[in-house]
Amino acid sequence: MSSDLDQQLAATLKRHAGSDIDPTPIVEHARWRGRRLRLRRHGLIAGGAAAACAALAAVVMVIPAGRAPTGAIMPATALALPDAPGQPGAITRPEVVGADPGVVHFTTDPLVSGAESATWSAGRGAETVEFRGPTGQARFVLARSIATLDALQQTLSSAGRPQPPTDVRVGGRPGVAWFDPSGDVKLWFVRWQPVDGLWAQLDIYATTRDEAIDTTSRVRFGGAHRCGVPFRLQSLPPGGRLLECSVTLGRSERGSFVEGSLVIGDESGRWLTVRAQPAPGHDARTGELVAGPYRARRQGSDVLEMFVMPCVVEAFLKGWGNGYTELEGLAVLSGYRPARDLDHPDTW
Repeated sequence: MSSDLDQQLAATLKRHAGSDIDPTPIVEHARWRGRRLRLRRHGLIAGGAAAACAALAAVVMVIPAGRAPTGAIMPATALALPDAPGQPGAITRPEVVGADPGVVHFTTDPLVSGAESATWSAGRGAETVEFRGPTGQARFVLARSIATLDALQQTLSSAGRPQPPTDVRVGGRPGVAWFDPSGDVKLWFVRWQPVDGLWAQLDIYATTRDEAIDTTSRVRFGGAHRCGVPFRLQSLPPGGRLLECSVTLGRSERGSFVEGSLVIGDESGRWLTVRAQPAPGHDARTGELVAGPYRARRQGSDVLEMFVMPCVVEAFLKGWGNGYTELEGLAVLSGYRPARDLDHPDTW
């Protein structure tokens, strides 16, 4: 195994070394930050009017239960996905990994226990969790092939000078590890097969290779969690199906839900992303477009936006999607149905 893996890794590192940086995630992040700042500004301006309208709003709006009181810090369990009873762990059924966008077939509670936020995703051949916090940041990926791992974009920053891989043992199984310089600590990549038919990779900042390898023991493959978001899409295009679920949970006085996305698509390769983010104080202006019971508006040429209390909801037709028209995007948004409680994933 080691020889084949070394050759494939060498080819991958050579292919990526010195390559151009993909600007898409940078642009999308900039747009997201700009939109969040705009929403915050609108919230400050609308603060006085919101107080005057509070009594009326209480009559017509459903206020989510379970929001954390001001000043409260969410517990560590706020980052955990609910259990998926009856679902197998990856070690029992490796062939189901990445095939069901509603299930993550591993557990990492010890890995994310000290984090401030964690992003979980499942579908399209892979399952991941990425966390950030005062103790550092890392990403764990589980997939059924090396090609799937190689196709994922690196999300942790580094110097862009990956070093040759070396053979290691991870939980008694053969694997490889390599690093990329990134300052006082290195960005380590540890890749191994926890069971035949599955490939795992941990990207983590660590001072030594042994430290990075020891951290892999915090991942378990005998259990499963349910990946969910606080909304449903009840209107899919003909032939469309759910391809991927992604949800970010955090610990703060604002509540545990940060954002959630669902990707839908079909066998022809078309897909689009619907994302929801809490937006307290958002200027819920009436849009010029109709999406079932909602009003939506265009954000540029490739994003549709609407406000469904208490979230801004966006449909990405391009960039994060490919092939669906504006009319089809509006049809998908028309089937958006929010959950009542944003901060308890077990109720989604």
